[in-house]
Amino acid sequence: MPMLRDIVPSCGLSTTTADGLSRQILAEVNLVVPGTLVDCSDLNIEINARQFPFLQLAAKTALARAISNRGRRMRINSGYRTCAQQYILRKRYERGICGITAAAKPGRSNHESGLALDVADYDGWRPYLEAQGWSWYGRVNPRDPWHFDFPGIPIGNVGIKAFQSLWNRTHLRDQIDTDGDYGPITDSKLSISPSQGFGLGGDPPPGRILRLSSPYIQGGDVRQVQMKLKEGNYLTSENDVDGIYGPNTEAAVRQFQTDQGLTVDGIVGSETYEALGIE
Repeated sequence: MPMLRDIVPSCGLSTTTADGLSRQILAEVNLVVPGTLVDCSDLNIEINARQFPFLQLAAKTALARAISNRGRRMRINSGYRTCAQQYILRKRYERGICGITAAAKPGRSNHESGLALDVADYDGWRPYLEAQGWSWYGRVNPRDPWHFDFPGIPIGNVGIKAFQSLWNRTHLRDQIDTDGDYGPITDSKLSISPSQGFGLGGDPPPGRILRLSSPYIQGGDVRQVQMKLKEGNYLTSENDVDGIYGPNTEAAVRQFQTDQGLTVDGIVGSETYEALGIE
């Protein structure tokens, strides 16, 4: 399995080559700032299946109005981007390879905050997006004309912190600071991270709150909850025990909570953990 640093010089490989690691980082981001990123795939957009269609809520609302006003489908070349993907772009930019004409350092791109889009037919979309508060970056950098930014609170450091937490969970003897700062140590750890993600050997601390979210929460603790639900016939298939807190798992949790006389919210907190017999 290639590491991120192996992908950098291979211009034929896009940032989606690191989608496994990126999905793990996204799951961690959702734990740090739950609900901050929302799924935009329900809008009239076309986006590669291996891209991440996430924005902050205000940005999505403005995007939806722009699409509605123009009355046509928008093709998005790049939406939300993890620090792993940004690492690849930044290294290519620093080396002057693969035609990358602009790339911020990991943690500093608005793509990592859910506040940026790269849009095909940018000239056609520009007046509609600008009318809804989006800014055209081509005015600042003519070499990056497809990029649009939306005003909001940057959370790129959260993505860095998410990676740092993920690293620590999977490297118990090689811990790093979880400060959200992209320094030399974090850079070196990203460089040797597997593009398709770490194994599930290092699980989150016990007792973290599990809920249906976008992207889905993943981990060994989810699998443990699913196993308990399957023992009680709330889940019926082995395929349901996959370590991913998706709609089927939430529905099973709700039914379990109903039968146990608990608050029915589909959220696994201390009360539900105790009822499941998980300490």
